[in-house]
Amino acid sequence: MNIKNKEIFDFAAQTLILFAFTILILIFLASLFGEGAKELSPLFQLGSKGLASSTIMQFFLSSAIITALKKFFFSERIFKRMMTLWRTVFMLFSIFISSVIFIIIFNWFPLDYAMGWAGFIICFGGSCIIISAFLIIKNKIESRRYTALLDDYKRKHTAINDEE
Repeated sequence: MNIKNKEIFDFAAQTLILFAFTILILIFLASLFGEGAKELSPLFQLGSKGLASSTIMQFFLSSAIITALKKFFFSERIFKRMMTLWRTVFMLFSIFISSVIFIIIFNWFPLDYAMGWAGFIICFGGSCIIISAFLIIKNKIESRRYTALLDDYKRKHTAINDEE
């Protein structure tokens, strides 16, 4: 498989994983709050019975945009010298802005509804904390692995030089 096809498959896989996770959360929220939110938000227009296809498609598009933003900010071709911390901050800020745009365009909840914004900020903040913790742990694991590989290389290189 060539590199271009692999990138497309990776993008599709990451989008679908994020999409599935998001839909599962929405189904859970619909089962808990769907009947109460039915009149308030088109996200829960079916109440606790499920999600409308329009809602599902909106979140599929949102998942694709979030995946594209992740690919963009963690591309070595574009941001060669930017620290991971700043890449993550800019990526999360971009995701926040795109989410606000989705809220406005698709009228997910009334713009003057404080509880809707509070719920969004709490969910987004919680997601950011989870994502950040995941990235920090992943970077530490990779750093330890690379350090171990470098130490192993140095040992072998020293052993070869000592034999000569």
